[in-house]
Amino acid sequence: MVELAAADKPLGGPAPGTVREPSEDPVPASSAGRLARWSIPAVPALAAILVALYGLDRRQLWRDEIATWVASTKSLRGLQDLVEGTDAVIAPYYLLMHGWIAVFGDSEVSLRMPSLLAVALAAALTAAIGRKLFGPATGMFAGLLVAVVPTISRYAQEARPYALAAAATVLGTLLLLRAAERPSWLRWLAYASVVTVAGLMHLVALLLLLAHLVYVVSLRDTKVTARWFAAAATGVLPVLPVAWVGLDQAGQVGWIPEATWDSTINEMARVTGSIPVGAMILGLAVLGACTLGRRGSLLGTWAIAPFFVLLLISPVAALLIHRYVLFTVPAWCLLAVATVARQAETQRNIAAPRWRQQMLPAMLVLLCAALGLPAHASNREIVASGEPDLRGAVAVITAEAAANDAIAFHAKYPTRLRDGVDYYLGRAGRRSLPTVFTAWPGGAPAFPRHCKGGAECLRSAERLWLISTSTADDQRSGVHPSLEKPLGALEPVRVVKLTGVTLSLWRSAPAA
Repeated sequence: MVELAAADKPLGGPAPGTVREPSEDPVPASSAGRLARWSIPAVPALAAILVALYGLDRRQLWRDEIATWVASTKSLRGLQDLVEGTDAVIAPYYLLMHGWIAVFGDSEVSLRMPSLLAVALAAALTAAIGRKLFGPATGMFAGLLVAVVPTISRYAQEARPYALAAAATVLGTLLLLRAAERPSWLRWLAYASVVTVAGLMHLVALLLLLAHLVYVVSLRDTKVTARWFAAAATGVLPVLPVAWVGLDQAGQVGWIPEATWDSTINEMARVTGSIPVGAMILGLAVLGACTLGRRGSLLGTWAIAPFFVLLLISPVAALLIHRYVLFTVPAWCLLAVATVARQAETQRNIAAPRWRQQMLPAMLVLLCAALGLPAHASNREIVASGEPDLRGAVAVITAEAAANDAIAFHAKYPTRLRDGVDYYLGRAGRRSLPTVFTAWPGGAPAFPRHCKGGAECLRSAERLWLISTSTADDQRSGVHPSLEKPLGALEPVRVVKLTGVTLSLWRSAPAA
């Protein structure tokens, strides 16, 4: 164990040299004391749950969430076949969701619930880290700040692995602090296990290990450093096969642009989901990283280093996008609250009432909650920006589709659009319509296996629903030349334009 330097004394804690870092408060003997102790992580967890529950099923599933549903509802054999060609790096998340759906179903709420629970855990564990490093009040307010940050509730309401990766990184940091404080093989094994989970949820989360390295080296304890290296290597080892397979699928993230200094700063600003909230938290956090000694080094590296590592490797692997570094938000919040709490202590007499010392951190949380309201509202819009209104499209089809109707998709991400329509048809209790083709705008169509040619499939349908992202008056315009003749033989019945998607119903033209 390592003696606490004067610069690293917990705020309001004992004199330097009398405690060890990190220091855990003594377990209160009374029931009231135990309740107060448990309330430190419990209050932020409850706040995170309440914020994330609001509007949990309001926003429609978007393209990536539909991908989660498609992958996670396949058989294990089907899932294996899928990840051999795509999404191998998040195959562990799909496997987790496969089991979850088998038990809890595939409603929007059910699909998003693991992320919501992960965010609650992240808020609670942030409070626990804050209590260990700075004291109970700082811990609780840091956890509450995590709960009200717009991106946290945004990804609590998304069926993707980012919230789970964030929770794993916070837990890993807490376990590191405990293992460094009182080393034992069991604590290091627990730490290694959580490192594995973090990497399996999202590879970028392993960049947290840079912060952990900075921390253990700062302790100047060779035994702790050696044990950390062994535990970290043990944790990373099971992730390597997933990373290796993922190298062959790098094209999956080819849409992410190469990072620049400007885009890196922009992604930092976006990581909280609100420009005013981000400016406040990030400004305070940078100050804290420079003034909080060893604790500031740990949290500062956790918060900042992933962005610049991703900037550095961007020419080889462009991965810098704010949701991939969601796991840095707890560190930003811890630094911001600790900076404000330290300022409160230095400006007031240490013997002042405790509630006065806690006013500034409380005001920070309330102000960020208020400034983040527009972002929270935007995150809960029924149709996400740039996405099609799947519920609206399915409502039209459900009300008007006939027994022998077929469907075709001429749109951006046509396969995912088809999957989304199938999902909401299933939720409405309707079977999917037979798909005759899917095609990108102007691209060559893909036909079902049973169709030898597009014309044959089109002729077999009495009526055709054409689902498109085009806003043209004639929905047949811009199609691939191979589709012009069979679609030209149809006459329009109805066109319905919705947010991000247009439905047009066609039928065979009567014989002359």
